[in-house]
Amino acid sequence: MKLNFRYQDKGTLIHKLNPFVKLAWVSSIVLLAMIFEHPLYLLLLFLATLPVVIAAKGWQEWLSLLRFVLYLSLVIIIINSLVMYHGTHVLLEFTFEIPTLGQPKITLEAICFGLGMSLRLLAIVSAFTILNLTVHPDDMLLAALKLRLPFKSVLATSLSTRFMPALIDDLGRLTDVQRSRGLEIDKGKLIQKIRSRGAVLIPLLSNSLDRTVQIAEAMESRAFGARKVRTYFREIKLTPFGLIQVVAGFLPLIFGLFLRFKGYGGYRYYPSLQKINLNWLELILMLVLVVLLLAILPLATKKRWSLD
Repeated sequence: MKLNFRYQDKGTLIHKLNPFVKLAWVSSIVLLAMIFEHPLYLLLLFLATLPVVIAAKGWQEWLSLLRFVLYLSLVIIIINSLVMYHGTHVLLEFTFEIPTLGQPKITLEAICFGLGMSLRLLAIVSAFTILNLTVHPDDMLLAALKLRLPFKSVLATSLSTRFMPALIDDLGRLTDVQRSRGLEIDKGKLIQKIRSRGAVLIPLLSNSLDRTVQIAEAMESRAFGARKVRTYFREIKLTPFGLIQVVAGFLPLIFGLFLRFKGYGGYRYYPSLQKINLNWLELILMLVLVVLLLAILPLATKKRWSLD
């Protein structure tokens, strides 16, 4: 089945949720992933996104993007292991030297640090995937304008979110066209595969530039930027209950900042790995954090916001 990475209104509770609530929840996930260093906390943030993905019926698109992130995570682990020579537990040491880097060696601490950064990346990408699959780009634009952000910057961001799904669609279409012409893209040695991919990347770049010119001409024909005061066909209304939902979306961030201030969520990778010793109090606090993160699901059962 061909996956569509564009926004699709699947009518789920997550899709019907106020965009401000989803922005608050995703911001909490992202900021918590930035301030936490403990791998268990980062793993909890990643796992907390899974029920929301299932509720939004976007697990197929999410899995497809997750495969790419896993490859990227592997690259991060390999590069970090080859570049960072710190750590007391040396697993492999090479006999040659690299200019400015010295004699390379692979340490257990460098590998674990790469794994921790990969968990952070997984949590952030998973959260943004939910935002991209469940929030209409126009609603994202309206929500950002409600926050008094510059219109041109918001428009550029909105266009970029629409550009990536279109780029993925073009990539799949061009790949099918080249295969129908008898080009074996996935066969042969590595150099042959790179050359075959060039037959797809060159027209993909050409289509992207052509689409950019078309968007610029469309904006110019509609007198974009002629008036500073703009009107909108519809506006997002935030009801009192919607405001409660937004506050609930920020509660995990507030509680996470409290945990970090109390010394929880930190972890030392270098020069030696810190032992993971969790007491009952910390386990209870982690459970409370998970409950706050998943509170978006019961709050989504009531739809009390509207678009005019």
